[in-house]
Amino acid sequence: MKYVKFGNAGIQVSRLCLGAMEFPDNCEEKVAQALLDEAIDAGINFIDTADAYGRGTSEEFLGRALTPEKRDKLIIATKFWVKMYRDNINGGGCSRYHIIRAVEASLRRLKMDYIDLIQLHHPDPLTPVEETLSTLDNLVKQGKVRYIGVCNHYAWQMAHMLGVSALHNWEPLVSIQCRYSLLDRVVENETIPFAKRFNIATMTYGPLAGGVLTGKYKRGEPFPPDSRVGRTKQMQERMTDEVWDILDEVRALADKYGVAMNKIALAWLVSKPYVTCPILGGKKPEHFNTLYDVCEFELAPEDLQHLDKITASMKYGPFANQSIFQGSELALNRW
Repeated sequence: MKYVKFGNAGIQVSRLCLGAMEFPDNCEEKVAQALLDEAIDAGINFIDTADAYGRGTSEEFLGRALTPEKRDKLIIATKFWVKMYRDNINGGGCSRYHIIRAVEASLRRLKMDYIDLIQLHHPDPLTPVEETLSTLDNLVKQGKVRYIGVCNHYAWQMAHMLGVSALHNWEPLVSIQCRYSLLDRVVENETIPFAKRFNIATMTYGPLAGGVLTGKYKRGEPFPPDSRVGRTKQMQERMTDEVWDILDEVRALADKYGVAMNKIALAWLVSKPYVTCPILGGKKPEHFNTLYDVCEFELAPEDLQHLDKITASMKYGPFANQSIFQGSELALNRW
């Protein structure tokens, strides 16, 4: 396993991050425990979860699965924003009221004294960014949080946050988590240039485009009804002739190198120096254990250029998983 500095932070993380979204709700606890231990043995020291994953069950699983010895060697990232208390109108978002409750609840579920990286799962248009950032700064000062990051934010929203943090000498955000794959390159237009300019660590999810880049789907054949594409009309609509042509090219490269398609897709991501760490997700051993050596697997420069060329149009489309275009509420009593 290779390791890399985490943006402006002083820590180093493994080049691959283990995503715990499916643990343990979509795989048996013993399987999830084995997958976690195997990832740690492979050198992964970075684990990403969220309070929303299983409505707390993912965090609870990590609280049970990680011994104090293991936890001390790991960087644990979690998130808040999702409404966790359905009968409470203030039970979500990025207000001081919710952030403090969310962090305390995550600490209880994780059975930990501090969170290495706390992330805003989405922007909150109702809460002034000053309220959010001052609250997070206090949590850092209290030792309950080490670093601050965001997910699914536009570049200008991050720029606003960095500017406000600098103005008040508060802890700045150090990372962005965004969707990025051969079939979704929209973040290259603004998010990636922004992250490069300000040295923001870039965690990328969906490296296999929801399983599409694994080769499990075949042109002209019906989608398995129990598959993600089979269950999701929006994903079915994205399976255009252009996407099928790209999959044919990726499959040809996989045959050339004698590997599975998922390794080609992940190797392309790892080749990008501005990607700090792709997040591996899944619920079966084969979703993980065949990819741990991807950092030692290199595609020829001409093949990387070919992948860039055939997927160039994937840079133009809607920003994935983010419908909140506006900024945070203006704090009229702050200057």
